[in-house]
Amino acid sequence: MSNRIDQMAQGLLGKIAENSSAGARKVGVAAASAPGKAANPSADGIAPAGDTVDLTSSAKLLERLEKTLASLPDIDRGLVEAVKTAIENGEYQIDADRIAAALLRSEGQMD
Repeated sequence: MSNRIDQMAQGLLGKIAENSSAGARKVGVAAASAPGKAANPSADGIAPAGDTVDLTSSAKLLERLEKTLASLPDIDRGLVEAVKTAIENGEYQIDADRIAAALLRSEGQMD
């Protein structure tokens, strides 16, 4: 099965890339604690100073994309309602040739 990347998806990726800031972001990693003690962040939620990890711009873009996609609804309610209304009104038409062609293209891409 393949996913089609349409103009909306491309526009979304472009928007996310534009909004990401330049440069690498540093992420603190707690240093190893003494045996029997858990390494807990301080009360303000910031981990103690220790090693750092630099995230590339690609990693930041992926992180931002993940957050954006998580905020989108799983179902496009507007589209569902439009199709539902078209079916109820007898206006929904199925293009069997188009569906068959898409299935054949999809099958061809799997080989």
